[in-house]
This record gives sequence, structure tokens and C-alpha cells, in this order.
Amino acid sequence: MAPITLASNVFAVGVKDPGLAVFDIVIPTEFGTTYNAYLVKGTEKTALIESVKRPFAAEWLANIAKVAEVVKIDYIVINHSEPDHSGALVDLIAANPGVTVVLSRSAKTFVDNIVNGEYKSLVVGDNDTLPLGGKTLTFLNTPFLHWPDTMLTWLAEDGILFSCDFLGAHYSSAEYFDDEIKKPEDHWRAFEFYYGTIMRPFREHVLKAALRLKDMPIRMVATSHGPILRKDPKKFLARYEERASVLSRVTEKKVPVVYASSYGNTAAMAVKVAEGLKAGGVTPELFNIVETPMGTIIDAFEQAAGVLFGTPTLNGTVPHPILDLIGNLVVLNMKGKPASVFGSYGWSGEAVKAVSDILTAMRFKVAVEPIKVKMTPSEAELAQCFEFGRQFAAAALATP
Repeated sequence: MAPITLASNVFAVGVKDPGLAVFDIVIPTEFGTTYNAYLVKGTEKTALIESVKRPFAAEWLANIAKVAEVVKIDYIVINHSEPDHSGALVDLIAANPGVTVVLSRSAKTFVDNIVNGEYKSLVVGDNDTLPLGGKTLTFLNTPFLHWPDTMLTWLAEDGILFSCDFLGAHYSSAEYFDDEIKKPEDHWRAFEFYYGTIMRPFREHVLKAALRLKDMPIRMVATSHGPILRKDPKKFLARYEERASVLSRVTEKKVPVVYASSYGNTAAMAVKVAEGLKAGGVTPELFNIVETPMGTIIDAFEQAAGVLFGTPTLNGTVPHPILDLIGNLVVLNMKGKPASVFGSYGWSGEAVKAVSDILTAMRFKVAVEPIKVKMTPSEAELAQCFEFGRQFAAAALATP
């Protein structure tokens, strides 16, 4: 994209990738994305903030060249070393071997293994400053937003926060600023999805960052993905804080019971399990996985006191909707959360054990021994399902 002016001698020099359909292999990107980078000119020094994904290196360097000579850039700040922010760094160093890479201590190891060669570096800590002459960059140490090496960069003279992934969105459009977007509802949807898929596992760190930034005089948030936020940047910060604090507002012990059922047998078990949960003192939430949006189930899991899976066995394995759900749980921190499995089967019944093994590997606490029933559950077996639910309720209530 063509360089855009954010403030006097502050420019956006990143690139757009509107055709991207999936980010990081698993995250769908309905609106493509952008790899934002910025250039700040002081009276004495010039700094780049962020690199871009490697395939876009030539376009990025061409954008930079429109506002500054690449060989005269003094610093490049790497807020976070994931390759979509650092991939083209090697191309910059090749063009300008004298550039100094400014980064956090934890980013140094990653960048060493990205560059795989000699380069000049400057490790900075929390609140360290880098004067450029009339422009001063201050670095805020914010680990796990969303990598351990993440830091934010603050340009006090212009009130601009270069926020890395924080408050970003996978959204590409012809416009550059959020107040120019013709369909702001689409941007908001992408912003919400980005939080849900990227930032949600790190909510405690999101809250720390929100608290730290709340009273800063932020005029503009220059994210690393999506539009630059200038209309009401604190609105986005407040929304992050609201979503990250969701658990503090949960007062009811809930247990989602997510099931798939070809012929109604696993569904019948799920109903009895739910009755047992209710009798045990928790609130069950029944979800037929083929009829419920994935986001609804993920939200329920995040707020749950425990989770239960009901799965039949199809062709000796777990049906794909259940596997898809398990794959989507990477956006949550489920360590230690009670879980278990039940299901009906015809020939063999491998799915229940397979899901139980996966839950153990994902560091769930398999709190009640899984149960499985051949074909249609009898009245006695439905009573076992009720007891299974009741016992699981006790485990959920006992978990902080």
C-alpha cells in the first residue's frame, strides 16, 4: 500500500494481503489481513516499527523508499518476532547492514534464529526510551500479548501507540483508518473474531495491559493487523477488557454437554447426563454440535466449570464435528478443567477412549470415568448416565 501519514513525520509503510483466506494454518480470515509497519522520522534518527511477512519484502521496502532512504534507517523495532512481523527483517538487513534491531530480551533468541547471521541489536526493557530527535519511542513490556516476547511502542509526542497484535484485526480494505471504513460492522466482527482466536487464551495479560493503558493519552492505535484506530481507540480497549474479565462475572456453575448423534442414542444419553448434572447442583447446557455455531460452544467452554463430550463411533473413529471442536479448543486455556466423555456405539466404540485420551493430552482433568453404551441405551444404562452426570457435577463443584 502507498505510505500514509499518521502524524508529522510518522508514516504507515506496511502492506496489504486481501487474498489471505487462512492465517497461521487454522484461523480463517474472512476479510484478508494487513501486515502493518510504520516509519518515524526524528530530527536525528529514523526508526521503523515492525517488519512484514517475508513474501511481501519487496513491496515493503518499496513503500519505505517513498518516505526515507532504506540505507539511512537507523533502527527497526520488532515488537514481536512472529514471522508475519519479522519475516522481511533479513531483507532489510541485507539492504542496510548498519540498521540496529531493537527488541525485547525474550525476542532476541527468536530473531537470532530468524536472521541466522550477524546483525546489530539493542535489547530494551520496560519503559526504556529511544530518542530520535523530537520523537521519543518508549517500550512497554507486555509479554504474552500474544507471544512471550511481545512489547508495545509508545510515541508520546504524537499520542500514538504501536500496539503489535494487541487490538488488531485480520481485516484488509481500501481504507487505512477505522473511521474511513464503509462497513464498520465488518471491521468490528473481524476485531471480535481476532480477540476470540488470538487473544482469548491470554486474558490475564490482556487485563494487565488494559489497566496500564487505560489512563494514557492515546490519540491513535497503530496496530500490526487491520485498520489504524483513531476514531475512538479507547472503545476497542474497553471491549478487550470487558471480554477478558468475563470469568469474574460468572456466578453460576455451568457444564456444557456437547454431543453428536446419528440415530438419537448418544443424544438420549446426553439428556440423562444433563439431568444428573442438574440433580448434582450445576447448570447443564446441552449443545447438539451440528446445530450450534462453534463460537457459541467455545464461549460456553470458556465460562464452564467443566465440560462433557458425547460422541458416537463412526467407522472406528471420532466423527469430525467432535474433532473440529477439539481442534478449536487451542483458543482456550483448559488446563485442569474437569472433563469426561460418553457415547453410544455399534460395532466397536473406539471414539470414547480416543476423545478421553486427547483430553488427557490437552491437560484436562478427566474427572469421571468415561462410559459407553452399545446401540440403544436401556433404562439401566440411562440411569448410569444420570449417575455419571451427578458425579461429574460433584467434580465440577469441587474445582475452584
